[in-house]
This record gives sequence, C-alpha cells and structure tokens, in this order.
Amino acid sequence: MSARRSLRTKLVLFVTVAVLPVLGLAIWEADSDLRKTERQRTEAVAAAAELAVGRYLVLIEGTRRLLVAACSDDAVWKSARPEATQSDITGCEIYLNRVLKAFPTDYSSALVTDNGGIARCSITATAVGMGFSDREIFQRVRRTKEFSLGTQVASRVTALSVVPAALPILRGAEFGGMCAIGISLRSLADTVSTLPAEGKIAVTLVDRSGASISGNVGMGQALPVATRVAAAIVGGQTTFADYGQDGTLYEFSILPLFGSAMFAVAAAPAMDGLAVLARAADGPLFVALTLLVALIAVWFGADRWCVRPLHYIRDFASKVARGEPGNLAPLHPWTLELASVGEGVTAMAGAIASRESELRAGLEQRDHMLREIHHRVKNNLQMISSLLNLQAGEIRSPRIRRFFSDAQNRVLALSILHRHLYERTSWVLVDFQRFISDLVRQISVGNADGNRSPPRFHIRAPIMAVGPDTAIPVGLIVTEVVGSALDHDFSGTASPEIRIEAVESEGQVTFVIEDNGQDRNDGSVRPGGRGVFGLTLIRGLAMQLGGEVTIASRDGGGTRVVVTFPMAKEPAADG
Repeated sequence: MSARRSLRTKLVLFVTVAVLPVLGLAIWEADSDLRKTERQRTEAVAAAAELAVGRYLVLIEGTRRLLVAACSDDAVWKSARPEATQSDITGCEIYLNRVLKAFPTDYSSALVTDNGGIARCSITATAVGMGFSDREIFQRVRRTKEFSLGTQVASRVTALSVVPAALPILRGAEFGGMCAIGISLRSLADTVSTLPAEGKIAVTLVDRSGASISGNVGMGQALPVATRVAAAIVGGQTTFADYGQDGTLYEFSILPLFGSAMFAVAAAPAMDGLAVLARAADGPLFVALTLLVALIAVWFGADRWCVRPLHYIRDFASKVARGEPGNLAPLHPWTLELASVGEGVTAMAGAIASRESELRAGLEQRDHMLREIHHRVKNNLQMISSLLNLQAGEIRSPRIRRFFSDAQNRVLALSILHRHLYERTSWVLVDFQRFISDLVRQISVGNADGNRSPPRFHIRAPIMAVGPDTAIPVGLIVTEVVGSALDHDFSGTASPEIRIEAVESEGQVTFVIEDNGQDRNDGSVRPGGRGVFGLTLIRGLAMQLGGEVTIASRDGGGTRVVVTFPMAKEPAADG
C-alpha cells in the first residue's frame, strides 16, 4: 500500500500532471523551431555557395569564350609558330592589348606561348621570351588540350596575383602553344560582393590547399585554418561546422568551382551548444516558470483555505474526543464548503457531549449496581462461611469437621475474590499478587492452632491483572493445597514454611506451592492420593485452566504441587 499523501501534495501533483503535456508541447515546438532554423541556415548557406558558383561559372564561361575568340585570331595563331615574324608578334600584342582594354577590371594579363612554353606574345614586352613550361596551367592545357583553369599564382607578366585561364592552340591534332589570360582577383571578389545579402552569410574562393583566393571582406577570418578546409575538400565534405579564426562557430558549405582546382565556400555564424540550449529553452522555460508560479499558488492557497481550516477542525475534534470544552471559532473566514463542514463538526461535538453525558450517567449507575452486587455476594458468601463455622462447632468428628473447614475455605476464597472485584475500578480484573496474599492470610488465620507455631508464608507472584476465569481456579487450588499443607506436622522442622511462587514466561504460568512439613497421611493433597475430593478438585481446576498439575514429595519432607497453565488473554479493564 502506497504512503498517503497530503491534500496539498495531491493538488501539486494534479497541477503538475495537467501542465506537463503543455511543457512537453513547448519543448517539442522549441526543438522543431530550432531544427527548422538550423535547416534554413544550412539551406541558405548552400544556396549562397551555389549562387557564388553560378556567378563564378558565368565569369569563367565568359573567359572561355573570350579565349576561344582570341585564340582564333590570325595574329594570335601566327605568333605561336616558331617561324613567326616580328610583324606577327606585334599584331598579336596589339590585339591582346585591345582585348584587355575592353575588360580592364576583369583581366590583368594575357600572353601566347609556343609549344615549348616560351612566351611569344604578351601585353607586357618584358614577358616575351620567358618560359612558362613549369606552370601547372601550361602542363594541364598541353595534356588535356582543353580549356583549363588554374589556381591563384603570382603573375610573371604583372605585379598582381591572378587566376590563370588558358586554351590550347592546335594545329590539326598537335599542340602548338597556349593562349592564356589572367583573371584578376579583384574581378573574382567583385563577383562575390555583388551577391544579394543573405543575413550574415559570407562567400570566398579557396584552392585545394584551403587558402582563400578572394571573397568578402573579413571572410578570411571566418575560415578555419587552411588544413581544416583542405581536409574537408579531400574528404568530400560539402557541409561542416567549425570555429573560424575569429573564434566564432560557423557552418560552411563547399562546392567545386571548375574541375577540382578552386572551390566556393559560404559561411554563416552558427550557435554553439550553450546558445542553442538557451534559445531552445525559451518556450519551455516560460511554461516551467508558469508551472512553478501555479504550484506555489496552489501550495499556499491550499494551505490558507483548506489545510489550516482542516487542521483547526482536527484539533477541535481532538479536544472533543478528550472531553475538553471548546468552541469552533476560526480566526479567519472560511469558504462556504469548509464553513458547512465546521457546522457539521459543531453539531457532532454537541451530540457527542450529550451522548457522553448520558453514557457517563449510565456507567455510574452500572458501577454502583455492580459494586452493590459484588458486595452483597461477598456478604452472602461470608454469611455462608459463618454458618458453616457455626455448624462445624456442633460436629464432634474431627474428620467431618475438617471437611466443613475445607468447604468454609472454598467459600472464603470466593468471598475474597468478590471483595477484590468491587474494591477495584475494574469489574473484570483482580490484582493476582494481592489476591493470593490476602487469600493465604485469611486461610492461615482460619486454621490457626494455639498449640503449635504456624508456618511462615513466602509468597512471590508477578504483579498482573487476571480475570475471574483465572482467579477462581487458582484461588481454589491455593485454598486446597495450603489447607492441606497446614495439616502437616511442622514440629520437627526448624523453620516451618509454606512457599508459593508464580512465574510467567512466554505466555505460560508455572504455579508452585510447597511446604517442608511432614505428611501425616491425613491431608487431602498428597502424592499418589486417589479418591480424595480435594485432589480431584485440584486436577479438575488445572484442566479448566488448560494446564496440568504435578504432586510430588519434597526431599526432607513436605509436598510440592506444580500447576502449569497458559496465561489467558484477559478482557480490557473498565474505566
């Protein structure tokens, strides 16, 4: 069975259970909003990277078409031949300068090489004759014989770094040279800077090593270390989250720009664990605070309008139960329901007081009647004992006189029992020790013989209350055994005594009566005795107690009687 809970606890539990679904819904909505926000941010970063790639591809495609047109020009084609004349080279240079003037912000250099990588034509005269066979872009174009885009390099033609784009010059199926143009980093940066703003999303261009080529102002600090970006590129990660060099957590999206030489990287600030937790906890925290306020209100409201009045009613009922006078007068107004309960308790207290008065009067009358009954029974038994005593005075036979004495003692035992009953406040229990002591004293007085010294009595019995069902059999057993012991001869005994002991252990009572006198074979209780009324009576009384009796002779003289019986559960004492 579970422990009982107070009213306040039950109300708090009820409110908590009622609000928990709302709290769970708030947590679910907060989690959904957080996931939605993260998904939108991821989509926005990916869209920004895709838009940047699209812008870059437009620039690259324009560059490719420009190179196709330029490399198809006779002056450019002729300048790449080994037998090209100075006139051919001059015409090529004029043509390239005219092209770059048409796109002053997009391109910063242009040149044409022969099949060995030696510059034959350039917008800068000092570049003519330089070798470019070691450049990655030259090797790639010669190998693929297709349009190729290189990574950021330091130009040998101008003082600026460029992203080279090149197209092969073919003579039939043979590689005849390279027609190259340098895309300025400023052009790449302008391509990104003209993107529509998407919150705080920044875009940059990186090479395979993770180094930034161009991008928004400050994007370099948003990128993590180059090795982390390079690892993401090598691992094929299109999205990842990491801390930038400025210490802020970002979400990145990586898309290849052209082949595997350059990559567009978009970044947007992401919330770290504590920020995510704080944002996710806004709604649930509000619901939790609302629940806390509601619980506090329920707790103190229940205490003010329910618990305190109920405690007051309980204390008043306790006073009524103890019979103390009192009025139900609360210090503060109660609710209608509790006021109704208070009126009912007041009416109940009045009814209980009236009933108690009637019961008390009835109990007093009953006590008086019982006391009178026991007193009269005791007087009647004493009268019978006196009549038996008078009758015994006219009997000449000692044997018959002893029978009368035994009967008188039995009646005396019953008389003493009734006296103990009406002298106590309880009508169903007697003091076992006092009853035995009083009974033995009366028997010894009645059997006193002036010609011999009476034996001393040693009585040791536990102080306990027993009912008549136990006291009467025990009292009659004591009467028979002590009366028989007083008939023994104590003349040869230095210290004549009769010992009575009662010991209670684990619900069993062991009752021992023994003396040290000499049995003259005329007592009613002796070992091996048969057909004697006293002995039969003792055994019958022991059986009535649910026990057994043992009678044996003591070493050195005397008789030992042991009665063992279970201690009966006596009824509770009255008033």
